[in-house]
Amino acid sequence: MSEEKLTLFNYFNDMNNQEIILTFKGTISQEILADVGISLRSKLNSHSVSKKTFAIFVELAQNIYHHSAQKEYSAIKGRTAGVGVILIQNYSDYLILSSGNLIESYKIEGIQERCEYINTLSPDELREYYMKQRKRPTGGVGANIGLIDMARRSGNPLEYQVVKIDEYYSFFALSIKVSKHES
Repeated sequence: MSEEKLTLFNYFNDMNNQEIILTFKGTISQEILADVGISLRSKLNSHSVSKKTFAIFVELAQNIYHHSAQKEYSAIKGRTAGVGVILIQNYSDYLILSSGNLIESYKIEGIQERCEYINTLSPDELREYYMKQRKRPTGGVGANIGLIDMARRSGNPLEYQVVKIDEYYSFFALSIKVSKHES
């Protein structure tokens, strides 16, 4: 067996051992989101869990699309789109949805502060903060409610990791745990 095939086989086994049911690296498109929605419905028994999971997946994808420092031209969209990685891990009682992408290092402190603040809020405070943010005028893409929405939908804290690449760029990884049981 060639070394290349062995490496791919090892990668396949590692994904199985880590309970990864979906992984994607590249630019995000509507077609990919639609395919993921179909895949999630077929892999998850609960419609409400697959709906919640898909909504969080879309937020992660939109964060990559809009905020990744690495861009590629999308022929489908006719413009550049962010590049990143998304994966879903399937455990017996919960799923973990994760995304990662390059980001300009000067933006990291603000993102970390938002994640930490969101993680301090109760469900009622999250709902109130979400509504307040929706009413704010936006200076750019979105109303900065994606992180809040993911925390609200999952009922769990946002987990993140930052890996400094160089003085200009860092890799930002975000993970959200979603229970398979209705609350």
